[in-house]
Amino acid sequence: MTMDPVLSLRTDNPREVRAAQVEPPVTWRRTKALSRAVAVAAVCLLAAVAFGRVDLVLIAAPFAIGTAVLLQRRPHRPPEVRMAPLEGAGTDLSCAEGAVAAARVVVANPEPVPVTTVVTAVADPWIELHTGKGDFASALAPQSGRDLVVAGTARRWGEHRLGPVHVRSVACGGLLETTVQRLPGLTAWVLPVPDWFDSAESLPFADGVTGVHRSRRGGDSGELAEVRLYQPGDRLRRIDWRTSMRTRDLYVNATLSERDTDVTLVLDLQVEAGVSGGLDGAASIADLTVRAAGAVASHYALQGDRTACVEFGARGRRMRAGAGRRHAAATLRWLAAVDIPQDPVPPSPEMLRRQLAGQRSLNVVFTPLLTDRSIALIASLARAGRPVLCVDTLPPHVSPPRRTHWTPYAERLWRLSRDNTLMELRDLGVAVEPWQGAASLDTVLAQLTRRRYR
Repeated sequence: MTMDPVLSLRTDNPREVRAAQVEPPVTWRRTKALSRAVAVAAVCLLAAVAFGRVDLVLIAAPFAIGTAVLLQRRPHRPPEVRMAPLEGAGTDLSCAEGAVAAARVVVANPEPVPVTTVVTAVADPWIELHTGKGDFASALAPQSGRDLVVAGTARRWGEHRLGPVHVRSVACGGLLETTVQRLPGLTAWVLPVPDWFDSAESLPFADGVTGVHRSRRGGDSGELAEVRLYQPGDRLRRIDWRTSMRTRDLYVNATLSERDTDVTLVLDLQVEAGVSGGLDGAASIADLTVRAAGAVASHYALQGDRTACVEFGARGRRMRAGAGRRHAAATLRWLAAVDIPQDPVPPSPEMLRRQLAGQRSLNVVFTPLLTDRSIALIASLARAGRPVLCVDTLPPHVSPPRRTHWTPYAERLWRLSRDNTLMELRDLGVAVEPWQGAASLDTVLAQLTRRRYR
C-alpha cells in the first residue's frame, strides 16, 4: 500500500514525542548569498550617488534585478518532511543481522515553486550506511514529493537507531533557505541470526499430545517397545508373524508414542565480558548467549515443542511458552531486546526457581558460570529433581585484562576453580556443555534421556 507523503508518521516512542515538542517550527530565512547581493547593490548605489559615478549603477543593476526576479516567486510554506520504513516493511523497522535496515525520508513540496532539499543522515555505530550517507540533495518540482532512501547494513543484533536526519531546503536560486528540521529517526530492531543447531536426540518427559520425542507411553509410531502376546483390541497389522510362527502363539509389536515436551530457556544476564565485534567479529557473553538461545528456541519451536524464555538478571523478563514458526519469530524479537544494565540488581535464584515450569520441563540454562547466584540456581534445580542442561557461554578468548605480572597466575587459579565448579555440577547430575553450534548438545541430551528411563 502506497503511503501519502503528506501524512505524518505516528509514533509511540516517548523520546520522539519529547523531541517533537522541543523542536522549533521550520521557517524560511534569507541566506548569506541574499545578504551579499543586497549589500553589494546598496553600496554601489550609495557610492554612485555620493561620487556621481554612473558606472557604479550599471554594476549594481544585475544584483538588484536578479535578486528581485528570483524573489518574485518565493515560497511561504516549508516542505513537509517525514521519515517512515520502506514500503512493505510494516510499522516496525526490523531486519536480521547482516541484512539491510532501510527507511525513507518522505519530502513533499506544497508550494508552486521548485525547491532543493538537502538531507544529512547519520546512524547508530552498528549500522553502516551505504545509501543516503552524509549530505545528499534532491530537486523537487512544484507541488510534488519524493522519497529519499536511507539504508545501511546491520552488523549486530539489538535495538539501534537509524537517524537522526537533518533536512534543509533551498529556494529562489539559493537566496532563501529553511531552518534545519531534525527528524529523530526510527528504531531499527535487528534480530539475532541464530547459530545453526540441529539435534537428533529425544528429550526427557515427552508427555504432551503429539510430537517427535519418544515417550514411555504406548502408541502408534515407529519406535519398537516390546514384542508381547496378542490382546483384544490390538490391530492386526501389528502382528509379528515370525515370532508367532516360531512360538505357535499370536504375538504383536508394541510401539512407543511420540509426543512433545516443554523447553524452558534461562538466560543468565548478570555480567558481560568480552568486546562484541558484530556478526563477523568476536563474540561477547551476550552475543553467544542470545545466538545460542535463538538457535535452540528456533529448533524446538519449529518441531512442535513448547518453548519459553526467562531472563535471569536485573530485568527479569519472560517469554510465554509457545510453538510453531510464528512463536520462533517472536522469540527472536524478544531476544533482540536483551540488555545487561551497568549496575544490575542481583536476582534471586530461589524466586526464579519457583517461577519456572513444572517438573516435566527441560530447563536449558545459558550461563558463563561467573557468579555464585547462577551456580546456586543450577544446583537448586538439580536438587529438586528437574532435568537441567547447562550451556557454557563463556567465550574461549575472554580473559581478564593484564594489570600486573601476577595476572596470568591469577587467571590460571581462577580457571582451575571454575573447572572444579563444573565437576561439582556434573556430580549433582547437571549436564554441562560449551556451546559449539550444530549437534553440540546431542551427547548431553542422550545422557539426560538415558537417566530418565533408568
